[in-house]
Amino acid sequence: RGEIFVAKRVRRYISELLQAYQEIKGKTYTEIALDFDISLSNLYLYRTEQGNPTADTIDKIVDGIEKDCPEVIKKVPYPPEEDIAEEEGHGDL
Repeated sequence: RGEIFVAKRVRRYISELLQAYQEIKGKTYTEIALDFDISLSNLYLYRTEQGNPTADTIDKIVDGIEKDCPEVIKKVPYPPEEDIAEEEGHGDL
């Protein structure tokens, strides 16, 4: 049960990071996909919380954002606030 929430948090966090990165940098999806060396179709899936990035891909995205646009990391908290509120209702986690 706890794994579902962890996976959801990671997908949401990556999505929010990519959204904030795009807003701050003003880049297209194609440019962002090139920045992080991921396919355009996977970028779209990650951006819409539908994809399931590998740990290596998550590292590439987070490391790239930290180096190129560290203000994104400050702007997007982890775990996302919605997940914290969601978990508070589950005492068995």
